[in-house]
Amino acid sequence: MAENQDSQTPQEPTPSATPTSNQNLIIGIVMGAVVLLLLLLVINQQFNKDDSGKDDKELLALQKQLEDKKNANDSMRFATGTNNSQSAAVLSEAIQRDTRTLAGLINSSAASSAELRAANQALLDSQANNRNLQAQLAQYQGAASRVPSLETQIADLQKRLAGAVDKLTADSIRDELAQVKMERDKLLADITQLKQELAGMIDRNQYALLQADNEELRKQYEECRAELQRLRAQVDASKLFVTADRLSPKASKLFRELERLEGTDRAALEQAYERIAKDFNARPVESARFDTGSSDLAREHEAHLKGVTAQSPGNAFFLVVGYASKSGDSKQNETLSSNRATRVASVVNFLKQQGQEVQAVYLGETDRFDAARDAPNQVCEVWEIRP
Repeated sequence: MAENQDSQTPQEPTPSATPTSNQNLIIGIVMGAVVLLLLLLVINQQFNKDDSGKDDKELLALQKQLEDKKNANDSMRFATGTNNSQSAAVLSEAIQRDTRTLAGLINSSAASSAELRAANQALLDSQANNRNLQAQLAQYQGAASRVPSLETQIADLQKRLAGAVDKLTADSIRDELAQVKMERDKLLADITQLKQELAGMIDRNQYALLQADNEELRKQYEECRAELQRLRAQVDASKLFVTADRLSPKASKLFRELERLEGTDRAALEQAYERIAKDFNARPVESARFDTGSSDLAREHEAHLKGVTAQSPGNAFFLVVGYASKSGDSKQNETLSSNRATRVASVVNFLKQQGQEVQAVYLGETDRFDAARDAPNQVCEVWEIRP
């Protein structure tokens, strides 16, 4: 029996952790928990810095828990230094339990932060909706402020409609209008009947005699008008027709410019007239043409000159320039063209306003108005010179 006891191998005691290694492990785990807790505090302060009441309470509670953990850590450190009989497994379990608690707190804080962000977003949406409602309210208030004015306008329209023409009056007006139309149609019919009766009262022979008499009267009238022009021109010739060296100073410059235009084609002549209008403030207001061998001014030219003198300024100066064609005897052409210029100047003198002046001059033979034909060059131009 003793031999058996001696033969048994003695059991070696289980090695236990050294105090130094256990202490380092515990301190490391506790410091990690402290870092996590500090991170939790930073996150809470970042997301909950606007929620003063609730965050302050949670912050105080977390600070208290931090102090408790620090105190517990100090106690464990003290116990580790004085009593090495406590196992590392128990301490590790306690620290792991505290770590899980801290993780739970961190998750709870994150959830609270998410809720706070959702609440802030809901607040922003509510504020935007409130602004929209306020804008709509302002529109409704503006519309409501216009209601009294609209009611007044409606009342006015109702009054106007009440005083409008009723159906009976409108029918009466239409009847009167129809009656007027009937009377108008009757008058037109009467006029037509009268014309027919008048036509039947005069036979064709009588109508032909009346036309002949009318033509004779018109011819006599033209002869009298031409004779009147001739007699008036004889009276005015000495004071209206002058040679180039006796022209008024305001007309002499224009005459010299016109004299230099001989041989100018139609396009260049138009450009020269535009330049003269700018430089001398002068423009041609009439171009009277004459039949071959005649000095009689046609009725249409006389009527136009009447309108020209009436529309020109009261101090305008009229220069009548006579031209002759290059065919025929030069002396006879000059005499005929001078008579034409005098005749036109006499008509202008008779029609002009008080204060207006007129002179006539002969420029010479030309083909500037139409080189292919002689007749268009039998012309008298009337120039208006304004001061």
